[in-house]
Amino acid sequence: MLAATATAAAFLLGAAAAAAPDFSFLHNLDDRILHWAQSLGWPGEAFVRLALAAVLGGLVGLEREIRGREAGFRTNLLVALGSALVMIVSNHLARADWPHSANFNINVDPGRIAYGVMTGIGFLGAGAIVRNDGMTRGLTTAAAIWCVAAMGLAAGVGLYFIAIFTAGLILACLWLLSTVEKRLPRRQYRQVTVRATWERACIPGVIAWIEQNGIDVTDTRFTRIGDLSHVDVRMKIAFLRTAQLAAMEHRLQEEAKYELISVDQI
Repeated sequence: MLAATATAAAFLLGAAAAAAPDFSFLHNLDDRILHWAQSLGWPGEAFVRLALAAVLGGLVGLEREIRGREAGFRTNLLVALGSALVMIVSNHLARADWPHSANFNINVDPGRIAYGVMTGIGFLGAGAIVRNDGMTRGLTTAAAIWCVAAMGLAAGVGLYFIAIFTAGLILACLWLLSTVEKRLPRRQYRQVTVRATWERACIPGVIAWIEQNGIDVTDTRFTRIGDLSHVDVRMKIAFLRTAQLAAMEHRLQEEAKYELISVDQI
């Protein structure tokens, strides 16, 4: 029984190993890039790292520039370039032969400056986030800046293939997934103000009329106006498709009982 179980387990492990993809070519490619860069010596290899960070950061920034975002081509290029330079300096400091007496031992952690970069880049990302009229923009740009900084650190420490692969993933997330995101059903919100004649149970009547169009009313406030014969009902509504909002607006224009005052984004 035990022998049969061991045989079955060995067969399954062998099948899994055979089905696993072979990434050895990536390891060989990474080694070739690394050996070529190291053959340039100092400061040739440092120039390659800085140039790679600038190119990859510029590619991400170009995508943001085309979309008209807050942090564009130059910003992302400079973030990646500065991060790479910080990492190069940090490694250089750690490898330097600092003079000291025999009774002391000096240890320099090259990761400390990298920690400072990733912490400080949050302030730059926060500057890209803008909130206006209840809408928040720039979160994706701020996240891209943070990723670009990490990519620059990878280029600065000599992880060439990882930096290139990361740049490709960032561009795929920003460019390709943007198309997918637009096709996903997303709950949208608006604030609608409807004017109605003041009468008994008029507020629930307005809410029920709005919800007949397949729109959810999540919050309601009202104000009586003029000689108190009319009331403005302000509702926060939620819907999945823009066509639902357009159909409701069209029906309100034809409805004699209610008058559409405003539709505001929130």
